[in-house]
Amino acid sequence: MFGLFGNKKKDFTATINGGEATVTVKAGDNLLKAGLEAGLAWPHDCRVGSCGTCKCVIKKGKIKALTDFSYVLDGDQLKAGAALACQTILKSDVEVEVEMGDAPATQLLQLEGVISQINDLTHDIKELVIKCDGSFTRDMMAGQYAEITVADIKGARSYSFAKAPRNEQDGEFSFYIRKVPGGEFTEWLFAQDRVGTKVNLGAPYGQFYHRSSSSQMVCMAGGSGMSAIKAILEECVLEQVERNCIFLFGAQTEKDLYCDEEMQRIKQNWHKDYTFEYVTVLSADEEGSSWAGPTGFVTDYFKQAYLDTSALDINEAQGYLCGPPPMIDAAIELLKSGGIAEESIYYDKFLDASSIPGGR
Repeated sequence: MFGLFGNKKKDFTATINGGEATVTVKAGDNLLKAGLEAGLAWPHDCRVGSCGTCKCVIKKGKIKALTDFSYVLDGDQLKAGAALACQTILKSDVEVEVEMGDAPATQLLQLEGVISQINDLTHDIKELVIKCDGSFTRDMMAGQYAEITVADIKGARSYSFAKAPRNEQDGEFSFYIRKVPGGEFTEWLFAQDRVGTKVNLGAPYGQFYHRSSSSQMVCMAGGSGMSAIKAILEECVLEQVERNCIFLFGAQTEKDLYCDEEMQRIKQNWHKDYTFEYVTVLSADEEGSSWAGPTGFVTDYFKQAYLDTSALDINEAQGYLCGPPPMIDAAIELLKSGGIAEESIYYDKFLDASSIPGGR
């Protein structure tokens, strides 16, 4: 009996930035999760220890690392006590320093619902619509993402909202989900009709959203990365932002293209005094295809068609990128070389298990 009660896990307290906030971290929860649930604007993106956005410094106290921080943090940072909040479990009360983000803090929702619709967008991308129970305040921004959990699959999966919050039907959330070969959740989703399946949904997460500016917008996406960019552009239409925008979407073949009608609708409703340009680029044109549009990698095409020709001045521009890590990394370097400041490039890397430190 003594051993049974003596092994009970404890909650601990994290004191943030010298007492600006105090957070109770429940036994088994990570530091970032507790901070977000407490309403802090704690910077974060991937929440799986890959991006480093949630970095903080443990000034006092003991922690347990869920993954090796050295995948993301360098030696000097580790010596200074840096930690990844999303991979940090507390073993005592701690004192933490973290530079809070500029995103407004939003209330985290934990909702129950069902898969109400599944629509085929391409041969390997589906639109998933979840209808949630009860009433709630949709306190979130276009570009952010949700965690989806189903009983048949261990662990949650993260997917970006595919619509601006104001464009969703009451109680609904829409997502674009690409089939990942060997991916447990997507193999499950694509195996049979899952309409009616009960789900749990947590949201919102992430720091990817539109930043107010009058400068040129340069957007790039690939695959299901269309979702977050499309949501942001819809929000820009609703707000009638006063800025020019170009959106380049990269795909392999014509069968991988989708959302053309939505893009045309965005173009038609963009602020009348500013321009919106949508360009699709194919990297693997099929034999016998009638495709007459741009070909190659989307980053290469942008460089050749816009930067090398000086057709677009991006020195004061903002970049918005969403898609697989190789495309994002190439686009970041390209935009920086073209004159966009690194702090004006915003992105959301779509990670699968192969992209996560330690192969988790």
